[in-house]
Amino acid sequence: MGSINGKESGELKNLKSTDSGYVNKNNQQNNGRSSKLGTDNNQWFYNMNCLHCGHTYYANGTDIWQRKCPNCQGGKE
Repeated sequence: MGSINGKESGELKNLKSTDSGYVNKNNQQNNGRSSKLGTDNNQWFYNMNCLHCGHTYYANGTDIWQRKCPNCQGGKE
C-alpha cells in the first residue's frame, strides 16, 4: 500500500473526522487542530484545506465531516 501524509492508504478509511489527514465527502482535508477555540460548545477550530482549489480555512471539530469549501463550493467561512 502507498503512503499518504505519513499514513498507509488503508488507514485513511479508519480516521475520525478530527484526525489529521481525514478527507470528507466534499474533498476537504483536516490538517490538524489549531490553537484557536471554536464557536461550538467545547470545540476547537481545525485547519482545513480544499483539495479542489487549495483554499485554507477553519472549521469546528463537529463540522469537519460535512464542510464545503467557502471559496469554490459555497460553504461558510
